Amino acid sequence: MKTILRLFGLLDIAGIILTAPQVWVLISGFDKISSPLLLTLALIRMLLFVSLFISAAGFILLKKYGIFTYFIQFLFRFVTFIFTFGFITYFNSFLPGSEEAVRATLTLAVFGEFLRLYLSIRYLKRPNF
Repeated sequence: MKTILRLFGLLDIAGIILTAPQVWVLISGFDKISSPLLLTLALIRMLLFVSLFISAAGFILLKKYGIFTYFIQFLFRFVTFIFTFGFITYFNSFLPGSEEAVRATLTLAVFGEFLRLYLSIRYLKRPNF
């Protein structure tokens, strides 16, 4: 179980690497966002990006703050589409442009997110944690 949690921390690092260019575009063009909804989503995405560093460190070091940070992130990950297993959706670029492939990879990424939530709760309930 500890190995799985450390893997989640490494996947958070992968998420940091994959979303860094997107966050940089948001930061560099922040003054050009005119819609209040888009501004709110941009702020949530940037805060989630910063919190990925905290959850990655917490999961790798097997600390409670990593799991609690993930619990806070959980809903916002769905709002901003930053999933733990989001890299799976990149396989669509290698497959022919079918809607079924997009649906399947997104379903796998969402399933992986719920699996991570379940395993995190289960590990947190352990008496020796």
